[in-house]
Amino acid sequence: MIVHFIQHSGVLIEFEDKTLLFDYWKGKLTIPLEKPLYIFISHRHSDHYTKEALDFDGIVIADQGVHLPLDPMHHTVAPGDKIHIDDVLISVFGSTDEGVSFLVETNQKKIFHAGDLNLWHWKDESTLDEIEEAKILFDRELSMIPNDGLDLAMFPVDPRLGSDFDEGARVFTLKTNPAYFLPLHFSGNPDKVQTFADWIRSTDTTLLRSDQGITTFEIK
Repeated sequence: MIVHFIQHSGVLIEFEDKTLLFDYWKGKLTIPLEKPLYIFISHRHSDHYTKEALDFDGIVIADQGVHLPLDPMHHTVAPGDKIHIDDVLISVFGSTDEGVSFLVETNQKKIFHAGDLNLWHWKDESTLDEIEEAKILFDRELSMIPNDGLDLAMFPVDPRLGSDFDEGARVFTLKTNPAYFLPLHFSGNPDKVQTFADWIRSTDTTLLRSDQGITTFEIK
């Protein structure tokens, strides 16, 4: 499995027999034409989706809030859905923002893309009630996701959130114990990026650091 980080939350994953594309909106992209392509769209925010993604020759699996043209290759989904396309099993979970998150099982791998699922609060600015509400919503969504067995988790680690920018990522990592973790929204303050990298060393999870200029990773 080869993982290509594109930009922000956009990720391309290559197997020998298929390609998965998550939340593409812009950035350099080379899609192998000889393999089936599965396009995942977690929601319609402009930093996760562009209509150009529909121009690629592939099967589209998108949150129901994305307005897809009628096409037998297009599938709209909602939290709680589970669909089987070819040999790809897709379980759809919720988000604490708009849209959905995806658990994709194929080629003996379990891959999770969070979309905008995260513990979204700005502790330096939010009220105690807002923080508590955010934690309740996040815990509720997290309780639906399998506890272990993930080969790759792609999840927001957003330095814009302030002092607790990686709280959601830490909680998610400790609960699901993924073999590899690829941060999304992972840019900005290099000190905060390093803080999360230092923390995750205490776990059994390997961090894929696209912030260091490496954008392609091979996972056995």
